[in-house]
Amino acid sequence: MRNAIRERLLQAVTELKDVFEPHAAEENSMKPYAVVLQGEDSDEAPWAGFRRIIEVWPYVSRSTFGRIDELEKKIITALDKQMLATETGEVFSCIYLGSASQDVVDEEWDAITRGMQFAVMALQPVGTDGQITSDPWVPALASWTTSFLGTEWTVYNGYWPLGYNRPAIMWRVTGIDVAMIGMASYRVTKRFTVHVLGDAQHPEHDGVHALVEALGNSIKIPFDPTDRRYLTVGDPRASVGADAIREGQITVSLSRRVARPHDEAPLIRSVNYKSNIR
Repeated sequence: MRNAIRERLLQAVTELKDVFEPHAAEENSMKPYAVVLQGEDSDEAPWAGFRRIIEVWPYVSRSTFGRIDELEKKIITALDKQMLATETGEVFSCIYLGSASQDVVDEEWDAITRGMQFAVMALQPVGTDGQITSDPWVPALASWTTSFLGTEWTVYNGYWPLGYNRPAIMWRVTGIDVAMIGMASYRVTKRFTVHVLGDAQHPEHDGVHALVEALGNSIKIPFDPTDRRYLTVGDPRASVGADAIREGQITVSLSRRVARPHDEAPLIRSVNYKSNIR
């Protein structure tokens, strides 16, 4: 994974003379260069796999902080929300988290450096342990989502897979309620969290705004149009600042009425006959 990041940096940031592993750089290494450090792995929510922290430290000659600022911008552009592939074909993307430290002046090496933190999410397939199951309502929600956002958006069911595409929508069930309506039917209500993950051409804010507005304008969403079955929309809400991968920006309740199953019974349980003939 670090090798994929190294190759990406050398390809996209042409000023870099090299990208080193920790402790591989030397005092006389030609500047500017970068050092890639691997931080801690942390377990995330089941739908997001786990998160690995990567730090990139660009080094420039000790002259002006302006050069480190320029390199930082180019490194962010090269890595942030970009799809990368490992030697084994696994695809992942980095998310820029911010600076890892203040600027550091290394007088011995005559260099200025600054730490930059990136999070690499969903490095392994999730859902393989049986804890994540797809919801049967999501295919209908995927069709409805694609109808107004367009086919450029990929819709996922319940979790972010390894090598997820951007832009993407992920529908995830967070709760289910069942309420009896009468002897013949009951109502199923599911609470969904919707994750909106954009890219440069399809900003997340635009996707969140379009989706929550469409939910607010929709009284019902087709579930099985041929059988005239629909999902009723309730209480859509958006939190634009929420993390797209781990938290999700939209919550909404969807419900539908379901007929209670009944056992087949004979039309006539019994026949009593009494003859009056003597």
